[in-house]
Amino acid sequence: MTFRTAYGNARSENGWRMCNRDACERIYVPGADNQFLAAMIVRSGPSEVVLRAWAIWYHRNVERLDLFKSGVGDDWGWSAVNDVANSNHLSGTALDFNAVQYPWGQRTMPTGRKQKIRDGLNLFEGNIFWGADWARADEMHYQLNGGTASGDGASEKLKAFARRLESGHLGLLAASPVPTPTPGPVARPTLRRGSTGGEVKYLQSQLNRMFASYSKLTVDGDFGPATESVVREVQRRSNLAVDGIVGPDTWRAAGVK
Repeated sequence: MTFRTAYGNARSENGWRMCNRDACERIYVPGADNQFLAAMIVRSGPSEVVLRAWAIWYHRNVERLDLFKSGVGDDWGWSAVNDVANSNHLSGTALDFNAVQYPWGQRTMPTGRKQKIRDGLNLFEGNIFWGADWARADEMHYQLNGGTASGDGASEKLKAFARRLESGHLGLLAASPVPTPTPGPVARPTLRRGSTGGEVKYLQSQLNRMFASYSKLTVDGDFGPATESVVREVQRRSNLAVDGIVGPDTWRAAGVK
């Protein structure tokens, strides 16, 4: 497990140390017939236990976490880069659910769904914070709350809650979890102006999330002039060839491995 300084910050907004990918693991949200409906990268240890339990609870009680029909997800966790300098995604302690449905800065979630989430936050005893409670609403966003970190790891409170979850509290985690598959790297297609479909929609969502200060794209799956303009800006800031074409290097610059 290795740590880092990101954008001059050793810790993210919630007090957790910024970390590299080797400090994280992939969590899975199980569906019917042992199929996994969503997979997100989060920090290992008690943080993984609590965030995985939250994702499962949300999927069961609030709304489905799923993949686009193209096989591309809009549920996110750890990221190497972010437009918010102290983002909790940089420490692997935050999750975004159904991001396309809940654009950053907008309040679109139905009242009944909000109440279900409040019920869940109470069940998780203050260990989870919801981004809808920020002045600039982030209804897709859930993170480990302030006070859950201690030193370079978890607080005693979070450790105790994770142990309870693993022992059957809330009925979310199996006592002996079934090993989950480790998927190979997903090849992303090369995208350019004129491309359409789910992969473009995923790209647009990722750009809006990672580079919110200058990416305000409509997530419509149509790679037009506006999307190309943002891609060129990402390439310029990442010292890549500025051609507006999204190949492997530009995918990586946008935070997609």
